[in-house]
Amino acid sequence: MNQLADDHSDNMAFSRFFNNESVQPEVLETVLQNRAKEVNVGNHLLCLQDTTEINKERHRNLYDADDPDLGPTGNNKNIGFFMHPVLLVDAAGYFPRGFSSVTCWNRAWDKQDKHDRNYEGQPISEKESNRWITSGLTTKKLLEKQCAHLTIIGDRESDIYEEFVQLKSDKCDVLVRSRDNRILQGTEERLYEYLAHQPSAGSYKLKVRDDSRKGQVNREALIEIRFCRVKIARPKNHKDKDLPAFIELTAIEARERLETGVTTKPVLWRLLTTHQVGDVSMALQMVEWYKTRWLIEEIFRLLKNQGIDIEASQLESGKALKSLAILGLQAVLRILQLRQDRDGLCSMHASVTFSPDEIEFAELVGKHHIKSTTKLQSNPFPVSTLAWMGWIMARLGGWKGYRSTSQPGVITLKRGLDRFDQMYNGFLLQKHFKDVYKE
Repeated sequence: MNQLADDHSDNMAFSRFFNNESVQPEVLETVLQNRAKEVNVGNHLLCLQDTTEINKERHRNLYDADDPDLGPTGNNKNIGFFMHPVLLVDAAGYFPRGFSSVTCWNRAWDKQDKHDRNYEGQPISEKESNRWITSGLTTKKLLEKQCAHLTIIGDRESDIYEEFVQLKSDKCDVLVRSRDNRILQGTEERLYEYLAHQPSAGSYKLKVRDDSRKGQVNREALIEIRFCRVKIARPKNHKDKDLPAFIELTAIEARERLETGVTTKPVLWRLLTTHQVGDVSMALQMVEWYKTRWLIEEIFRLLKNQGIDIEASQLESGKALKSLAILGLQAVLRILQLRQDRDGLCSMHASVTFSPDEIEFAELVGKHHIKSTTKLQSNPFPVSTLAWMGWIMARLGGWKGYRSTSQPGVITLKRGLDRFDQMYNGFLLQKHFKDVYKE
């Protein structure tokens, strides 16, 4: 807010807005949902959900100890809250369309740990993990009638028996990464062993980047695909006996085939989905759809320290911080949209995220401000497309414009968008003073 404010009075006005009792996180979530509903008609949407932690420990002294909207974070020591959004992405082209759900919550300081409160014996409705189900149900209620199909996607934490049962419908499917080696119905055989013994259905190549944390080195990996239908038995000790005794899913294994003597940790994904998978092309489609989860990771990256730095905000209440974080999602969505259509493959018009006046001003910037010394440095995209707009933002962010160099990333686009906004606000201010002078 310090960056937005021109003076102390502006800063105070922003602060009063976010601390106003009428500005509730739930109201702002509804605003995001209404926007998503307006633009998502007829599409097959991938609904990517995940959780991030907003850590406010470095500003702990600003907050009241009894603030009901702040509590212990993942390490049970630092102060902050959690955010769980559902990002909507077109299944064709993977263009981000908005958010269907945003859940913000915090733990109480006196909350017992999972062992003391018999976490395993609690019904799912009393567990934090229920957010994976409620967010999916919210998404279905918002969009199921007007969209061609929904595929709700989550990571290992989303591998919950009840989720498959409650979210599956004729127009909604679930796709998650498997967390538990579950027992198959009518046998004592386990999922992973049964899946590993299926014949290879095909393979594909994957470029793996060096990552010391995961024991990975740069290489081109050969990934084998196996898939089959399985009947997953309801967990033996499950408290809810009203749940079906088993659920029928498609299990997919993507496993790297290592050469003899190679000690690198192999790539291994096991996916579970309610989708019917009849051939290897559909199995590969499931893997591709699951890989789009990195888009929500990009949202978190932009929201936090490498983007708008929401954790640096010095608003003085947890409720205000949650409201600011929800508005921040809409801001970083704009950046991600620019990056996704930087090649023009999504064929989006700039109006999907910019106003007509901003598009008109961008044309002036492109003609008179950005220096293109060679034809190779000229904007190659049609005027008023999102790719054309993204090229301008990238140049303003420091990208040199040569197609032979690496493509601009989200941080470069974020810097360019910041600079564009400053120039545009200066343009509006100059226009205002000219109008005043004429009067």
